[in-house]
Amino acid sequence: MYINEAIENQEASTFFKTIKPYQTFSICALVTILCLAFFEYHTSIAEEKETLSIISNPKIDDIYFLDFRLLSDKLRPTEKYRLAKVVDITGDIITLVYGDFYYQRQNAAINSIKYSQLSYKDYFQSKRYDLHLDVIKSMRNTQAIYLAKRPVRGKLFNRLVGPEKHEQPSSYLTYGKKENISGEAFLNEKFSETNLESAFELFQASSNLGYAKGQVNLAEMYINGQYVKKDFEQALYWLKQASLQSYKPAILKYGIICKQVELCNIVDFYQELTAAGVNIKVRKLDFELSK
Repeated sequence: MYINEAIENQEASTFFKTIKPYQTFSICALVTILCLAFFEYHTSIAEEKETLSIISNPKIDDIYFLDFRLLSDKLRPTEKYRLAKVVDITGDIITLVYGDFYYQRQNAAINSIKYSQLSYKDYFQSKRYDLHLDVIKSMRNTQAIYLAKRPVRGKLFNRLVGPEKHEQPSSYLTYGKKENISGEAFLNEKFSETNLESAFELFQASSNLGYAKGQVNLAEMYINGQYVKKDFEQALYWLKQASLQSYKPAILKYGIICKQVELCNIVDFYQELTAAGVNIKVRKLDFELSK
């Protein structure tokens, strides 16, 4: 028994002695390459799942990484990649704004976030693109959107994805604001069976008190069919009430929903706002990506 072990140890020692130093280096390099390839593969799979999840269930502030060569044929050789941000969601319509910069390499687009470029006021263009969710999914299928990331508390890679917001404290009582805040809390509650009912009732109370943001939130519950049946007529009513208070998000959302309602006339809506003294500064909205 001891003789056999001695022979095996001697053979093993002889084997390692026969390996040249450069062969040892080659083996280590090969193992390292295989480990890196394995890590990159699993990272790629994880990013693919994350991207599909984000695309299927979009949220405001989501960042899309675009291969713009698949969207436009009027680019310079160095203009390849671009960033987009979700700034609004109205039913199945996703509103995007595009970054003002193009990048030659994909890692440059990521570095722009890490270098806090997205926190600059003018990083994203002011023009808005209203795209149906099916169009967004199609852009993913064609790899026009090759990656999607979701910020946490407005940050991605620990950097802001928009200008820092400073809310001015107010000593004035705003009717309906408290009810709206409570409604939003219930709307975001995932582990309550009555959260949508409570949110709806609070948004109703807020809307009846004339709070514009509460009116928009109530309209969105009608648009999405949350707790109540989908009702674009009711949604348009509450969006108009908020729009008459010069609340820009309501004006923009009204335009999106109006296009989906046969008897809705957007020109009459704008004229009614103007007659009420609302200063309308709404840019032209595109429902298809303009090349």
